[in-house]
Amino acid sequence: MSRSRRSGKGVDDQGSQRVLEAGEVIFREGDLGHHAYLIESGAVEIFIERPDGDRVLAQLGPDDLFGEMALVGDQTRTAGARAVVATSLTVITHNLLSDHLDRASPLVRHLLRVTLARCRDALRLVSGVGDGSDASMRTFVMPQGHGADAAGPADRDLAVQRLRMEQALTEAMQRRQLLLYYQPIVKLSGGQIAGFEALVRWQRPDGALVPPGEFIWVIEDSQLILEFGRWTLREAAAGLQRLQAVHEQKQVDDDRLFCSVNLSVRQFGDAKLFPTIRQALIDTGLSSEQLHLEITESAVLNNPDAALELLGRCRALGCHLVVDDFGTGYSSLSYLHRLPIHGLKLDRSFVADAATTERGLRIVRAIGRLAQDLDMYAVAEGIETPEQAAWCQDIGLAFGQGYFFGRPMPLGAAIDALGQAAG
Repeated sequence: MSRSRRSGKGVDDQGSQRVLEAGEVIFREGDLGHHAYLIESGAVEIFIERPDGDRVLAQLGPDDLFGEMALVGDQTRTAGARAVVATSLTVITHNLLSDHLDRASPLVRHLLRVTLARCRDALRLVSGVGDGSDASMRTFVMPQGHGADAAGPADRDLAVQRLRMEQALTEAMQRRQLLLYYQPIVKLSGGQIAGFEALVRWQRPDGALVPPGEFIWVIEDSQLILEFGRWTLREAAAGLQRLQAVHEQKQVDDDRLFCSVNLSVRQFGDAKLFPTIRQALIDTGLSSEQLHLEITESAVLNNPDAALELLGRCRALGCHLVVDDFGTGYSSLSYLHRLPIHGLKLDRSFVADAATTERGLRIVRAIGRLAQDLDMYAVAEGIETPEQAAWCQDIGLAFGQGYFFGRPMPLGAAIDALGQAAG
């Protein structure tokens, strides 16, 4: 019999396609393997050759994966594979696997490296290659040219750090060490506090605050975000109820305070999120338009169908929807006509640029006009000087937020600030 042969496109470092005719052999038992394969269409049978005829071990179809042990380290094929009918395959190379690993979380990379290393060493022991020593079990070297020798220990350290941080955050939630701080959002036309953004803070038992940049990403990138997100909504609604009581005693118009709460992409798939929102409004007696839900462009783009469903239900309930960090994504304008959005929050980088360049100022002005044309309001984030507040007002932006108006503060301090401002 002839050895395996390729048809269709060749295989490059990043993987490609192979198109095979019926009966064409992909590889045989004893061949040195370099790639794995994903069946796009057609069928493949896995077989071993015997003197009395081939023995078929399995028949695979579209979306099935085979030959994956070659990615452990160019292992010798333990069986053959051939197309049963005309078949199309995606070729998975070492480089393609490494590229996907680079985009995965450190924990996933570390777990996969350990798993592959142990599979490789187990195969070596079976085949009599290597001694199975502890040293050989501890290291998985990716194919040459990928910097894996340096990446492996770094991923291990990050993975351990991530696991410990998740555990610490779980305990922090149980011990009520997570708190909400409230940063004022003001009307630029008059300077009155119109609402607050609820921002999470982690307070250690000794009173020290953990910088948000050290733990927020862990919450958002794990299942913790589901429970944490529901807690945030309940806590923010309860805090707004207390703030509203102070506001009603001092207010000079009929406007009600609002509170903005951030939603992440993982929360779009949480079946309990919308009931939590609805129940929080019922429990506090707040009007639904007082709850502003902030979403990022990336969250919408990563899961548009789930985003549309959840946001549509929230809009029907009466909640206001705001695009956070507007302008920092890739498809800002493409989804504005699809999503039931009430407002846009300009990323702080635009405000900073507008303070130093005419071009930056024109961009902020253009976004403000866009919001007005679409019957939306715009919030300028990151205002730190009276000059920035003045020109944001002059170009027609409705609301401002930043250190010039107030830093994030505990609920008690926010209540005091609201009372003093209203007085």
